[in-house]
Amino acid sequence: MIHTIKLYFPIEYYEVMDLQKRFNIIYTQLNDYFANYYGGKFKGVTLQISNKGNGQWKLYMFIDAILLLGKFDITEDDYISLEQEITNILWILFKHFLHFRHHILQRIDYRYDLVVEEKLHRDILLHLYQKLTKSHRYQKKYIGKLDAEGVFQKYETTVYHSSKSVQAVVYSKEEERLFKKEEIQEYEKNVLRFEVRILQDHINYMARQDKGNCRPKKLKEYMKEEVYRGYFRKYMSPIYHPGEFNKLDEARKRIRNSSLSDSNKDKLIVFLKQVSSHSIDTPLKSMTKATFRNRLEMLSQLGINPIPIPKNYPKAPNTLSNPLDKFLW
Repeated sequence: MIHTIKLYFPIEYYEVMDLQKRFNIIYTQLNDYFANYYGGKFKGVTLQISNKGNGQWKLYMFIDAILLLGKFDITEDDYISLEQEITNILWILFKHFLHFRHHILQRIDYRYDLVVEEKLHRDILLHLYQKLTKSHRYQKKYIGKLDAEGVFQKYETTVYHSSKSVQAVVYSKEEERLFKKEEIQEYEKNVLRFEVRILQDHINYMARQDKGNCRPKKLKEYMKEEVYRGYFRKYMSPIYHPGEFNKLDEARKRIRNSSLSDSNKDKLIVFLKQVSSHSIDTPLKSMTKATFRNRLEMLSQLGINPIPIPKNYPKAPNTLSNPLDKFLW
């Protein structure tokens, strides 16, 4: 369900002073101190204290939930365990955990991991995903990795659709580990990871009652199964299309054998040829959005993904199942 979260806790100046005295550090050294003395127990946690901005002192906490809880299949039921770990950290820092009730969620990364055993198949899928739409609403497509400065670097095994408030991402978990020279965990082997990253702007917007919203900026509200699936449906299903992937010749056979009219069969074949030549957006150069959506709907009813497997892709199969079919649609 989730991978990482970021939240902060408003704290008081005297608590910062007390913390410095008890740990014999200055507050900017907190993360190093915590990692040295408590990192073995609380894995995947990064801490920072700051009063930048409005002068209010805050404790920022970045959490890799998989590492902290020691499990990769995190669900809504794990919220209590996650809250307990966070309050344990607060107790170590402040000798109480009352700040938890005032925490503010700033970011949450939802994840859906799919095991695709064949590396060839993972590579083909990532190649096909690069042909997805260049933009959806405010989300723009990037091929690469987002570096520490927020700049995208060319990286062939990651596809982003990113805005200032939400990111939809797919990448090879193994390739990411190799790229970073990190150890591949057992649960990451052969995995394609799909993520929907909910950023601060969106969380703030969803909490604004004047916009007709009412979702508090609390971790519990965002760890609900219905919220998790809702975000994937909203931000991935319009971009990642349903249906089995096919080489053009195979798709043509399936279309010709369907009950569609000859006219519609011809239109779908032309549509797939256009997509195959460049990307899913190519047909829009010669048709309206309404016609485009109609073509997609007809292909969906036939169980055919609109992005064909390139005929010249080395050792590519004629058909390839869509790993998202059982999750998004």
